[in-house]
Amino acid sequence: MKIQLAVLSAAIACCAANKPVDLSADIPAKSKLGTDLLSKARRVNQNEEEQYTWINDYSIKFNSCHTLHLFGGEGEEEQEEGSNPVGNQHLVNFKLCPSADTNCKNGGEYVVKMRDFLEVYLETKAELEASQCEAVEENCNCNYYDGDDDSCLAKCYQDAGLDYCVEEEFNAAEYLECAEAEFSNNAYYASTYFIGPICSDSGKSVNMGIFKDMTCSVAASTSTYKTYNNGYSLPYADKSMVDSDSISCKEVDENEYYQNNYYDQAEPIELCQQLYMQSAKCENRMKYKSDQDVGSCTYINKVIPALEKVYEKQGGNGKSATVLAWVFFATTLIASAGFYHFFTIAKRKNIDLSGTNASSGGII
Repeated sequence: MKIQLAVLSAAIACCAANKPVDLSADIPAKSKLGTDLLSKARRVNQNEEEQYTWINDYSIKFNSCHTLHLFGGEGEEEQEEGSNPVGNQHLVNFKLCPSADTNCKNGGEYVVKMRDFLEVYLETKAELEASQCEAVEENCNCNYYDGDDDSCLAKCYQDAGLDYCVEEEFNAAEYLECAEAEFSNNAYYASTYFIGPICSDSGKSVNMGIFKDMTCSVAASTSTYKTYNNGYSLPYADKSMVDSDSISCKEVDENEYYQNNYYDQAEPIELCQQLYMQSAKCENRMKYKSDQDVGSCTYINKVIPALEKVYEKQGGNGKSATVLAWVFFATTLIASAGFYHFFTIAKRKNIDLSGTNASSGGII
């Protein structure tokens, strides 16, 4: 799509300088016009790619997660009519650290919505795990094993420490946003339950929780999932969905080399680039980055901790936070109404003064 836009832009530029061109007709790639268009398109596309190549020198690292109780919360557009519009919003704080900086002293700090972080993180993790599982499978030699191939593979995975290679029935990707639990579809159960990601009490891990409402704000008993799933615990209820290890943002392609075996400056992995583009940014410590973005430093370092404290003081139940959120919403409306009222009065006075001056013939 980017290349198409670049080609169209280049075509318009060419047409402005030369005689009109019939854009409905095919333009031969080897023609002078076609060559000119393609060269301009390549330059535009290359500039867009080079915009983020600096991220190749960094690694991405999960730092913490935060729960805020706000007007709207998560999934405001999916709320039922008449439901409480105040709910939880989950955020993830991550860092981009210079690859050689183990303490991330000169790194940047960023915040995105939890569901956005988990979506691209779990996809990246799944691709990495799939390649690792495939490598173990190729060297497992189960074709020569006299018995059950699945048992053979399971043992190979276990020996390699890759238990995740065995397919699980629970798919965490289905619950990146608050969603109805699969077992609730059974008419046998009188209650409806929902599952969604949550922050741990320490804020250092992302877990799965079970709830009574469709906004995943009212927690259900931890034993609820076991009751309806033959005693099995909810996956990721205690184990974090996100690792604390750093992941290099540089995508290494063994087929792309410069001379002397230097890697080509390709785009960074999608995990780093996409999350960077979607995030609120605080880069005041990134002395190696010339165009530091510090627009969200106050929000990340002061606003989020202040809002989170309100939620934590109530033990995570959000009752007082709900009141404060409503008060904040109401005071905002009142302030807006007051501003409009005084603005209207001032405007009327200006009109009256203008009318008085006109009738008296005086000049101010």
